Amino acid sequence: MNGNKETTNSGSDHYFTAQPAAKSQPEQFTISVRGVELTLTSDRGVFSHGQLDDGTLRLLKKMELPEAGDFLDLGCGYGVIGLVAAELRPEARVTLVDINERATKLAADNAQANVISNVEVLTGDAPQVLGERHFDVVLCNPPIRVGKQKLYELIGDAAERLHPGGVLWMVIHTRQGAKSHLREMAPMFSECEIVSRKWGYRVFKCKKQSQEVD
Repeated sequence: MNGNKETTNSGSDHYFTAQPAAKSQPEQFTISVRGVELTLTSDRGVFSHGQLDDGTLRLLKKMELPEAGDFLDLGCGYGVIGLVAAELRPEARVTLVDINERATKLAADNAQANVISNVEVLTGDAPQVLGERHFDVVLCNPPIRVGKQKLYELIGDAAERLHPGGVLWMVIHTRQGAKSHLREMAPMFSECEIVSRKWGYRVFKCKKQSQEVD
């Protein structure tokens, strides 16, 4: 689910599916961002095979994280956003979730290969498998091609799961309707702003209202 575009899959095999039909072709590469270096294995049938996509990189560079807390990588793909967050904040607890079984297997393997222990990987449709979990931060490079109705269901569920004062960080390509998506998302949060416009992507920071103090 992780991403705004798919550069390697055929049109008939979308990465937002439980069991991608594309023949497995694992590919390993190394990234270095914000002082974190990871060696990652990707595969066909999973978003951004063989490379770190520009949207994810932009989100990684701009996201702001508390020193600790519960983080969610929503639509984790092979795990890059959640794993970088876990390395940046070793006191945090990071949950990675994706409907794509191949993706979550890769994410778990990548966590193990990079010796990252403060993560948990879940497989399935996020609103169902996350149960009653709540988070301080949600990080997402969303599956735009899944359609607006499903996309807004996912974002709405994420908004409900944020603790008061929690923040959703999301990246969307400008040409894929970033402005209209922002208008739809804004009512779900107390604050919603664009914090970055670069490389054709917009990074959103959307905050849930803090509890009022009596």
